[in-house]
Amino acid sequence: MRQAIGVIVLVAALVAAELWTSGAKRGWGAMVGAGLGIIMVAWVVKVWLRNRQRRRLMDMRDSALW
Repeated sequence: MRQAIGVIVLVAALVAAELWTSGAKRGWGAMVGAGLGIIMVAWVVKVWLRNRQRRRLMDMRDSALW
């Protein structure tokens, strides 16, 4: 849910900045693409770190039982 809100806010900010700075429409797509790419990379890293932490916790718990 936070990712979706982040995407919406980022797109709205990029559109507002593009319309405010110039009338050119060429850079808008690149800005949106870069913003979405950054959000997706952050999401993938977050999921990877969460899974890594979960695996480490399960390994510690399993070793404590034996």
